[in-house]
Formats: sequence, C-alpha cells, structure tokens
Amino acid sequence: MSRNSVRWMGLAVLVISGSAFVASVLDMSARLEQLREMDPVRLHYFIPLTAADFMYLGRPVRIDTTTEASGRGVVHLRYGESRARLPVLGRDLPDLGPIERHQDWMRVLLLAGDRGEDADPVDLLARGGLGSRLIVVARGPAPGLDAETWGEAHYKDWVYTIITFGESGDLQEEHLTYRDLAAEQHSWQFAAAMNVTPSLHTPAQRSSSPISYPNFKPVRSAFSSMGWTWPAAGVTALGVLVSLLVLGATFVSRDRPAPTG
Repeated sequence: MSRNSVRWMGLAVLVISGSAFVASVLDMSARLEQLREMDPVRLHYFIPLTAADFMYLGRPVRIDTTTEASGRGVVHLRYGESRARLPVLGRDLPDLGPIERHQDWMRVLLLAGDRGEDADPVDLLARGGLGSRLIVVARGPAPGLDAETWGEAHYKDWVYTIITFGESGDLQEEHLTYRDLAAEQHSWQFAAAMNVTPSLHTPAQRSSSPISYPNFKPVRSAFSSMGWTWPAAGVTALGVLVSLLVLGATFVSRDRPAPTG
C-alpha cells in the first residue's frame, strides 16, 4: 500500500472518529445537564466553630467535657434551658482546646444556608438565615463491635449523631448510620457527616475511582444517564489517536544510505 493511500485512510478515520467523538460528547453533556435538572445538586457550606461559649439566636450556648466516675468522658451541650450529652466516642486530646480536642469524631458547625460562602458567621449566630442552622455532628463506631478494631472497620455501620439547635431553644437529636446518610447524598445531613468522616471513606475519595466504588450514587446515576455516549466517546477518542499516529507516520521519511562507488 502506497504512502498516499495510508495517508488518505488515516485522514478518513480521523474525520469519522472525530465527528463521532464530538457528537457523543455533545450528547453526553446534554444528558448530564438533564440529569442535574431532574436531580439538582445543592452544595452545603459549613463554618466550623471552635468556641465553647457563645450566643446563638439570643440564647447562650456552652459546650464542655467532663469525666464520669467510670472514667468515661462526656460532652455536655447547653442551649438556653435545653441540655444534651454525648459520650466521648473517639480520641480526646485536651491540649488542643475545648472543641478541637474532639475534632477526630465531633464538630460544631454553622450551616450557612442560602448565603453560602458569602455568609457572615457573626450575623448568622445573631439572627440566623434561610436554610441556616447550628449543629453538632458526631461519629461513633459500629455498635456492638470493638471501637478500636472492627467497630472502626465496619464504616457502613458507623452511627452519626446530629444535634440541631432549634430556633425555639430546643435541641433536636437524630441518629443515622453511614448507610442511611449515603441514601441521601445531597442532604445537608450527609454533608455534615462528611466533616467527621475520615477522608478514606468519603465519596470524594472513593468516587475518584468509580470502578473501586461503583455504589456511590451520584457516580452510578451519572454513568446510567450517559448511556451509550461514554463508551462511544472512549472508542472514538482512541480512533482519533490511532489516526493521528498513522498520519504522522506517513510524514516520516526514512533515511537511505548514500550510494557508494
């Protein structure tokens, strides 16, 4: 086969593959955009608080840690006249500060709500805002298992405690497992729980390789919505690469040895 024939063949494959690649990518983008319209992703912006004594919506908030006679630590929450308590469920490093000592498993978070990254935490603490709330989120090991070994390993059974400081001065407490939260991965509860979840077990880490974590719902939904477009884009991209290599090879001249005599 002559060099010109190979060149024309490579050009034809390039045009066909390139056109199919563009068409599949455009269709893929349209499908993903439709998915986001049907199932919008809302970003939740949290402001971490480290003070143990402050005011929220005109009521005093105090968070301190004591040790019971049994030697077990307990975190006490006070909000106006309301009270709640959390057993220490993870590492406790008192030298870090009243809240930071528990940062491995517990955080005090101010959800910015509709104001997002533009929110002023001082104003939110004083007056609140649409979608804003003050919460304490804590992560505990899988119940019934040793907290230092299998209780940590069975991450899907971890129990998260979320305590919300209500506008009326009450403390609302709910307990959710990792499995419960993973079913609603766009919720503020799920986003809050990720603040006390080791990075190895967060979807941001696991979804970086969908093959290793195919059950991450947003990844699974995205791949389902793309349908035939994502394998077609991969195959046609390979076709573009091969055709470029073929075309490039036809422009390479082979040096011939100089005549002798």
